[in-house]
Amino acid sequence: MGASQSGETGGRDRSRRGRSSGCSRSRSRRGQGQGHGQAQGRRLGLRRNYSVFFIESLGYPLGFSLISAGTIMPLLLTELGASNLVVGLAPALGSLGVFVPGVFAAARLERLPLKKHVLITFSVIERLFLLAIAGVVLAWGQTRPSMAIWGFMVAWTLSNVAASIGLAAYFSMLSKCILPEVRGGLFGLAGALSGIIGLAVAEGAGVVLTEVAFPRNFALLFATASIVLLLSVLPLAAAREPADSPPINRRSSWEYLRHAAASARNNPSYRWAMIAIALLAVAMAANAFYSTYAVRVLGASTRTVGRFTAVAVGASALGMPFLGRMADRRGHKASLSFAAIFFAAAALLAAVVAGSTGGVGGVGGAGAAGAAAVADAAAEAQGLAAMFAVIFLANLGTSGMMVSQNLILSEFAPTPVEVPMYITYSWLLLSPVRAGAPVMSGYLSDTVGFGTAFRVTLAVSVAALVVLLLAVREPRHEQAGALKEAS
Repeated sequence: MGASQSGETGGRDRSRRGRSSGCSRSRSRRGQGQGHGQAQGRRLGLRRNYSVFFIESLGYPLGFSLISAGTIMPLLLTELGASNLVVGLAPALGSLGVFVPGVFAAARLERLPLKKHVLITFSVIERLFLLAIAGVVLAWGQTRPSMAIWGFMVAWTLSNVAASIGLAAYFSMLSKCILPEVRGGLFGLAGALSGIIGLAVAEGAGVVLTEVAFPRNFALLFATASIVLLLSVLPLAAAREPADSPPINRRSSWEYLRHAAASARNNPSYRWAMIAIALLAVAMAANAFYSTYAVRVLGASTRTVGRFTAVAVGASALGMPFLGRMADRRGHKASLSFAAIFFAAAALLAAVVAGSTGGVGGVGGAGAAGAAAVADAAAEAQGLAAMFAVIFLANLGTSGMMVSQNLILSEFAPTPVEVPMYITYSWLLLSPVRAGAPVMSGYLSDTVGFGTAFRVTLAVSVAALVVLLLAVREPRHEQAGALKEAS
């Protein structure tokens, strides 16, 4: 009986062990299945995020190639009868709109677990204000051009204010949705494709400007650009954005700014870098006046301005990957130094053109006057051809700024957590220069002439290059030195 009980007990134990082992294997298989499913879900989420951010990164520059701030917008204001000062005021208002509101939005965005809805909402508002410009130009461009100018200024400024808030949400969302090691490839590929497609788009813009009567031509460009930009941002609604944990200590925008200011004061290289970027912002402000000079002095047609836009887009398509690769290998100081060289070369060539097209006529009768007129026309034709090279060089410089101006500032941040507020603090400091530089260029062009304005741009570009080479240390080298000392 004891043996029988023992056998029965052993059987029950083996049965329980068998069931337990089977349940354990079953749970293990379920756990492995769940883990595999979660990993697959993460991969699908990353692919989806990559796709929607790629669409936005492709569509945004493509849309703006139709209404280029360096060629199309100055031409529109010129056609409406705006002075050079007003032409310079447009990018100034845009800079204030983009760089100031984002500083105060950053602290509030930090408290939101998801940034997607803010990004979509304010990006749509940005596009609607651009669409409003089309309506303003169509309604008042022919009959009340002064009202059209003011309507443009208001809508353009409000569009940039909305873009500023959306931009802060965009970078916060990007850091969560796209892995760091694939961001460069994403923007590089999207930038290259948008540049290639943008060449045809810019050429099409030139056809519209030539073949469609004013003001319907500009209204059509702004309406089309708004639609392209809207279609590029809406797919971001499908992004899988991980939720942020709420911050333990909530700080106001002023507290963030005070902290960033205290940190920046202890880094002299950062201060010199800010001076260099400010000088480069002054040099970049001349971009809007190269095409204005070509129209007002050299007699460039709207078709030629469309070709200027194609050249500008092509320069960006070449410059962005080239200078981006340089920044990856040698640091952002190197790419900014090349930007200064490109700005200086563009300003030098423009100054030479301005000096050679001031008129060569003199006294000597009708025959001499006719010969002088022919010589002036030849000089203007040569100057117009040279302006294509000016715009190409200037936009290579702009590519360097677009690649590196924010990234070098982020590398000066003491810790990764402080990067957003460090950048927005820098934006706030630079905003008076970015807003004032186009106005100053317009004022100089109106009062002392385009040639003097171009020579000032040349001097500023050379000064920026000297500051970068002699006073700014590459922040990556400083970080490497700090790590070596810590180890």
